[in-house]
Amino acid sequence: MNIFRDINGRQLMVIPKVVDHWQQLMRGLNSALHIVPKPLSEQVLGAILNHVLKPELQHQKLQFLVGQWVQIEVPDLSLVFYVTAIASPHTMRLKVTVKPQQAAVTMRGNSASLVLLMSGQVDPDTLFFRRKLLIKGDTELGLSVKNLLDTIELEGRLPSTLYRATQETASLILAKPELR
Repeated sequence: MNIFRDINGRQLMVIPKVVDHWQQLMRGLNSALHIVPKPLSEQVLGAILNHVLKPELQHQKLQFLVGQWVQIEVPDLSLVFYVTAIASPHTMRLKVTVKPQQAAVTMRGNSASLVLLMSGQVDPDTLFFRRKLLIKGDTELGLSVKNLLDTIELEGRLPSTLYRATQETASLILAKPELR
């Protein structure tokens, strides 16, 4: 088990408790997400995605998203948002909105599946074939998004403590069949 430290150097061993109370935590997070103003949610989600996908954006690897909306659904958080790419002559960025858009493809997965995907411990194909990641709509666009997700390694893109916490959480989720 990884040991995490707070800013004062004290050991934190909270990850097992988080996973043991996953459903309760997701209900609380669901409630909190509905209190946050929609513009703030959009800004935070956009900033996170633009940071994590910065190398792909810089290399124009998200060109396939320009003019296309992808709907992302996380049912256990009652979270639905839409993502598209916006290209200018020298830059590309992702735009996120919670306002309904005409999505070409919808991707749906619960929070535990998304943590497994983020951690790299489970690939999108495995989640798809286990029906934990649902993709409907434009097949070609959905496969492009899925293939992109399959190539992203979050180590070095996330703060090291967050990356380690994601890895530890994913390992514990894999050990709990009721969460998978």
